[in-house]
This record gives sequence, C-alpha cells and structure tokens, in this order.
Amino acid sequence: MSFNYEHELIKPVYTHFASTAEIIFYEVPIGFCRADMIVFQKDNTSIAIELKLADWKKALIQAQNYQLATDFVYLAFPFSKCELVLKRAKEKLRHKGIGLFSVDEETRKVSEVLAAKKSTVLFGRLSKKEIINRKKRVYQRKRL
Repeated sequence: MSFNYEHELIKPVYTHFASTAEIIFYEVPIGFCRADMIVFQKDNTSIAIELKLADWKKALIQAQNYQLATDFVYLAFPFSKCELVLKRAKEKLRHKGIGLFSVDEETRKVSEVLAAKKSTVLFGRLSKKEIINRKKRVYQRKRL
C-alpha cells in the first residue's frame, strides 16, 4: 500500500522515535521553511525530519536550513523512492551530513539508510521552550 500524502509518513516516523523521545513537535518554522517534525530526545538532542514522497532536491534545501537550528537532520522517504534518492543524492547527503530514513509502504517500519552527522553549522539552537512559546503565540493570534 503506497503513501499518497506526506502526512501519512508522520505516524510511522513518530512510532520510530516514540520510545526515545521526550517530546515531538510538528510543523515547526525554521528560517523560511517548516520542519515536518522536530524530535527532542531525552538527552535534549534535537532532530529535524523532512517528510517527502518525491522531490529530493527541495528536501535537501530544506534540510540544510534545519541544520542551522538542530543537532541532526534527516529526510524520510517511502522505501520505493529511497533507491532513486540514493542514486541521485547519496554523496550530497553524506557531504552535508544529512541522514535518510526509509519508510516501508507495507509494514510502515522506518529504517535508517544513511546516518546523519551532528550539525557543524548551528547558528542558533532551537529549544523546546521556544517552540512551545511560538505555538502558544500562533494559537493566541488565531483565537483573536
């Protein structure tokens, strides 16, 4: 059963991190982009994840942006697209230190295809408190 929408990747990736994460946020603004997921591990390590069904070039640009604010960055693609991503972008991902997750269409199991390297271009570290405060501000603006 294939994925038709990016948001269908959320549950498998969430499940992958559920046992090690302290908190997981969705749709977090970083620069001019929005990270689909930000995972804060119990040791306070931050991981940004960009979910995509295709368009690895756009995902790579977004991922590089997330490296400015998080410790590690991953792209997550359906298993059927990972071979193409590896063929076209493996060296770019390795060079940039961006990891790759594969999400199996049948089992919904997430596998790490390429490990991410700790970001060396951190500009300003994103914090849990900052995200929570931003989310409150967005909610309050919408209520007014």
